[in-house]
Amino acid sequence: MAATVPPTTGSPGTTRASAPKGPLPMTPGRIIALVIGIPVALALVGNTAFSLLAPFAEGRYHVSYTAPLHTRTVSMNSSGGQVSIQPTTGDRVTVAGTAHYSFIRSTFSTQTNKGDTAMNYHCAPLPSSNCGLDASIGVPAGLPVSVSTDGGDATVSDISAPVTLHSDGGNLTAGHTTGPLNLSTDGGNIRLNAVTGPLNASTRGGNITLDAVSSNTVTIDTSGGNIQATGITSHTVSASTSGGNIEIVFASVPSNVLVDTSGGNITLVLPKGTTPYYVTAHTDGGHVSDSDPIFQGGSSAPNKITATTGGGDITLRQQ
Repeated sequence: MAATVPPTTGSPGTTRASAPKGPLPMTPGRIIALVIGIPVALALVGNTAFSLLAPFAEGRYHVSYTAPLHTRTVSMNSSGGQVSIQPTTGDRVTVAGTAHYSFIRSTFSTQTNKGDTAMNYHCAPLPSSNCGLDASIGVPAGLPVSVSTDGGDATVSDISAPVTLHSDGGNLTAGHTTGPLNLSTDGGNIRLNAVTGPLNASTRGGNITLDAVSSNTVTIDTSGGNIQATGITSHTVSASTSGGNIEIVFASVPSNVLVDTSGGNITLVLPKGTTPYYVTAHTDGGHVSDSDPIFQGGSSAPNKITATTGGGDITLRQQ
């Protein structure tokens, strides 16, 4: 006799869910998710693919250039790479270096107009591309030079002419320069040594370090890093940072010092002696230490110091 299987019944009050029928409806929320999500996903996949393939698609070539004889100024704009500026014994600007790129060959071009020579190194706008020009620029004495790079480091040494350096994020270094110097970087550090010409240096987040600077006028600024200077013989010094510390050691008496930080400490060390200073020091939360008699000169003192911090300590002392 065949066994009889009793019918399956659900528990009282329970309803079995039915399988969905047909595609899901395209609600406004789902449409927005697809419109945003698909391009983002494709971009991530493409960028990952470029990153994996870039090392196998790299190329390089040598760059060599000599500017016309009567060049009066020279400038270079580079998509990346390391740049070094140094003097040359000749009477023409020279460029020598190595260009490297990924997938699409980069270009190096020049143009001279009325004695002004402009050089340009251009990289294709690809994601995760290793592209840049590592170059050395030789500059005749007295010839102004301007260099901008999208991210690499730049150095200048032993130049007597005006120099302007800019990097979108790399470090800048200058040493033994006598002409006006303008340095700016969007995030790297700045290091200066034995600079004698007028100096203006700024970084959006890195540190600024000075040693044996004797420029008559010094203006330095960082949006968040520290400022440290030693052996300074400049007459006028202006230093500011949005949050770091400032420490300046003077090797000779300055005539006008203006230092400001939004929250760090300030330390100024002056040469030992009896030269009086008129000091204005203010901190919103720290302590001011300027009890030495030379810092009590009053408004008639020929040398002035103004120090302000949003919350740190201010210390003024002799060596």
